[in-house]
Amino acid sequence: MAEQNHEQLTESQLKYLRMERTKEMRIQMISFGLMIFLTFIAFALVALEIDKNFVIPIVIGLAFLQVVLQFYYFMHMKDKGHEFAKLFILVGMYFAIAFVVCFIMIVWIGNPI
Repeated sequence: MAEQNHEQLTESQLKYLRMERTKEMRIQMISFGLMIFLTFIAFALVALEIDKNFVIPIVIGLAFLQVVLQFYYFMHMKDKGHEFAKLFILVGMYFAIAFVVCFIMIVWIGNPI
């Protein structure tokens, strides 16, 4: 339907298309506002100079939440037809997490010999 000219669409189809686009824009604006709010929370936690053992996991959690929101809303992973891209992202996240876990284990545990 998106490839058709607006002249070929009926009035009800145009109204439905406008309604869907308005809904999508509203969702994107709300998610953008939420991500800005999460960023302010992270900055505030760091600025308050609270114990870093408390702040670091919270900031990492907020960053992970923002990555998920950005993939889901701004990169349109919620839409149909993105299954192949979702697979690549999930595999990439798996390897990234595995790399970080291995790196942390090597650094913290070190050489047992």
